[in-house]
Amino acid sequence: MDKNRTSFSVVNFIFSCLIIAILIIVYWSSLLVEEQVIALKEEINQLKTSISQMHELNEKTDPQETQETNEILLSEKPNKNGKNLLHPDPFMTVTLPKLLGPHFHPQGVIQQATIGRPKNLHPFSDWSLVVGWNSICTAGIAGQEVGKYETYTPDIATRMELRTNENGQQEYWIFLRNDVYWEPLNPDFLPGIQTLGAIFFEKHPVTAHDFVFYIDAIMNPYVEEGLAVTLREYLNDIEEYRALDDHTLVVRWKTDQVKDEKGNTVRRMKYMAQSWTTGLRPLARFVYQRFADGSKIINDENNPSAYRKSPIWAQNFAHHWAINYIVSCGPWLFNGLTERQISFKRNPNFYDRYAALAAGIEVGFKNAPDAIWEQFKSGELDLFEIPANLLEELDSFLKSTPYLEQEKQGLKIKRLNYLARSYIYIGWNETKPHFASKKVRQALTMAIDRERIVKFYLNGMGMQTTGTFFPFSPSYDKNLPLYPFSSQEALNLLHEEGWYDITGEGILSKNIDGKIVPFKFTLTYFVKNTLTKSICEYVAMALKKIGILCVLNGVDMSDLSRVFEEKNFDALYMGWSLGSPPEDPKQIWDSSGAKEPGSSNAIGFANREVDEIIKKLEYEDDHQKRIELYHRFDAIIYDEAPYTFLFAPKMTLLYREYVQNVFIPAENQELIPGANVGEPVPSLFWIKPIKR
Repeated sequence: MDKNRTSFSVVNFIFSCLIIAILIIVYWSSLLVEEQVIALKEEINQLKTSISQMHELNEKTDPQETQETNEILLSEKPNKNGKNLLHPDPFMTVTLPKLLGPHFHPQGVIQQATIGRPKNLHPFSDWSLVVGWNSICTAGIAGQEVGKYETYTPDIATRMELRTNENGQQEYWIFLRNDVYWEPLNPDFLPGIQTLGAIFFEKHPVTAHDFVFYIDAIMNPYVEEGLAVTLREYLNDIEEYRALDDHTLVVRWKTDQVKDEKGNTVRRMKYMAQSWTTGLRPLARFVYQRFADGSKIINDENNPSAYRKSPIWAQNFAHHWAINYIVSCGPWLFNGLTERQISFKRNPNFYDRYAALAAGIEVGFKNAPDAIWEQFKSGELDLFEIPANLLEELDSFLKSTPYLEQEKQGLKIKRLNYLARSYIYIGWNETKPHFASKKVRQALTMAIDRERIVKFYLNGMGMQTTGTFFPFSPSYDKNLPLYPFSSQEALNLLHEEGWYDITGEGILSKNIDGKIVPFKFTLTYFVKNTLTKSICEYVAMALKKIGILCVLNGVDMSDLSRVFEEKNFDALYMGWSLGSPPEDPKQIWDSSGAKEPGSSNAIGFANREVDEIIKKLEYEDDHQKRIELYHRFDAIIYDEAPYTFLFAPKMTLLYREYVQNVFIPAENQELIPGANVGEPVPSLFWIKPIKR
């Protein structure tokens, strides 16, 4: 053993000298570019890790125990012969560095604004902007290639393998970087906290245990924050997850018996399992397991399911003392929340220098789009997604003297039009007798002139769609024709279903269960959106022409959420944001949610074949067969007409000319061959200095 210690001391001395030499080189070489400094940091970290591991091995007094430890370490290492499911993004590693040049240095603060102020910054908030802000301040297992769907690139994980364990079960082995850290908390951004424990002023490495804690928190049934509830539905399929050490995470998903292409019964995990695994994120244990003084919320550390089951911890998590703070380990660092704005600054210590291309981001809180528009016109904001109803005013402003002066100062406004990943619809509650027949629902769609809505109410900034998928996704069936606008055809379908003007007063009625029932219903919508109100008023007018009374019910957001969750409405004007491929239609369309309060299937839609398709999509891994299933699904939804799909909105992004890298990947194949994403990528925006 003395010999081992002597050997280790010599090696330790050599490595220490090498580290000191590297640090001296870094100190004296002021001309080193940032990439070289980062590479040196990584070498130092790797050397430190090697020394630490050698020290641990040489502390063993039993040679047999040392041999067993070596075997364990080898079993947890990446398998060089195995397949790494993560691949470098050629745009980020080659193309972008060439575009930016060797002397690029992030600078400038990107100024934006949004409507409303979030009630908090909880990591599981269901407010989409808060979700986005938390995302840029952390990092996940893997990312997606810029401009390409269903691709997986390294992020915190450098490698991810699908291995088969000793029981014949497949599981994902994830190997994490050792140079990603939770930054110390800034007490200035925690007003009201008198005493902050010393542990919060230290850097902490992001480890596999933080990912385990994230899953535990989501799976805790007492955690009721919106995002956790949504994710729990998907992560419920995780059968086992464990941290083998600080940098090795193993996740095994449940499998089911399914028929393969040859008709044989095989066990498979769900197709989305890989995507869900890459989307896992860390949750800062050093913060969310503790009170503000640094003491533990629960002390049952020997219980591996403590955080997964504890109602006491969940209650504290819901009202955590850091609820208005975003604990950061990603390319952006939280830099304060006030009544007026939220701020972020670039993380200079993040491993990827191209993950944040500006010095900072500031997002102001406004009450209405008009207020944001006024700020943008004055030159205070760099970016603004202008609503369709302000486009005419934009044209006038671009001809005005104040704007022409701005142009001379390098503040020219550019615009980028693109189709938003969302759609607006009217949902017909199928539990109501008026909407039980698909012919009636088809008639309602035909009675509404959707082209008129796009042309006159949206100033052309929209696109008619036929189904629930994004029009530029391969899942969307482009061969389905738009329902025609025809009041007469609509009336013919209604007559076929027994709706006639029995009284001669111009109102359709029908004998339902021995009673003459007029075709009268209530359309509920968000009253504070003027565009929504105008479109709903048109819908009521159009339906009145064929003898249907549509009573408008404008409500605030809280009441809209309530009637949606309780399914207490006749018809609802709403919109859905769409995820990227591979799409999972289960949340909205599976019949399991048809009668469940609070489910996204608010209209009570149920169709046996749709359920079967959703089930097949869960396990089908052949790309062409998945497309066929998606298209069949689209055809059924089209025929059943549970929604009237009004339009997918087109967005107009306005930006000042000094904001660079604003482009649509799918339209720039020379930059990203094979790109199929049709929206700009905000993480690529950077600020070019101007002289005013």
